[in-house]
Amino acid sequence: MSRYLYYFPHLLTLIGLALAVSALMAVFRGDFTWAARYSLLVLLIDRFDGTLARKFKVREKFPGTSGEVLDIITDLVGLTFVPMVLFWRSGLFPENLGPVLVIGASVTASWKYARKESFLAQGYSTGAPPIFFSLFIFYFLEASPVFAALYTVMLIVLVISPIKYPITCLVTTHWQPGFKSLTNWLTALFFVPVFIMLKEAPAILYWILLANILVQLLVYPVLLYQGTIKPVFDRKY
Repeated sequence: MSRYLYYFPHLLTLIGLALAVSALMAVFRGDFTWAARYSLLVLLIDRFDGTLARKFKVREKFPGTSGEVLDIITDLVGLTFVPMVLFWRSGLFPENLGPVLVIGASVTASWKYARKESFLAQGYSTGAPPIFFSLFIFYFLEASPVFAALYTVMLIVLVISPIKYPITCLVTTHWQPGFKSLTNWLTALFFVPVFIMLKEAPAILYWILLANILVQLLVYPVLLYQGTIKPVFDRKY
């Protein structure tokens, strides 16, 4: 393999950032359908770029380029800020509350990502993962703005809370067999019908995803506290 092909994971991450910007421009045009599809493509790329980077050992091949920084930028823009703007502008949140929730989610996610390295070292995360992208479930289900706002507030509180979470809880590049990769496998299984049908996809798909996320947000910390789940970061790929 040519040495420069090892740069492909970085290129993939940058394509994700370009798609995020495309989603934001679609929001400005009022084209929420394509804004959602561009955002879903960002999520798809996020599922694989890190895995490929580790497999190709990109850090060794290109030590002058930080894939971690590229990934954090793309995650903040593509998986938090742009989707939150989409939810606000499309009316998912109660009137006048949208800007506050966009700011709250963006600031909270930034604070969380800034502490990423310490979490990896200690084997557990203090506070929930900033999975504001999961609000797409409420968007596609056309849920009440009140429920969407309450869920967002809950996420903000959990992200900044002192509650300890398993480090692999909802990690997007964890593909090992077992419950730790459940979110990834469900996302991969449902991606095509969701991408094509969006709000017309069977509601059961979104309810399954939401149930899985709520279990990881509310039950996994208890299992970690009880010792059922060990505080370790064991991602292999």
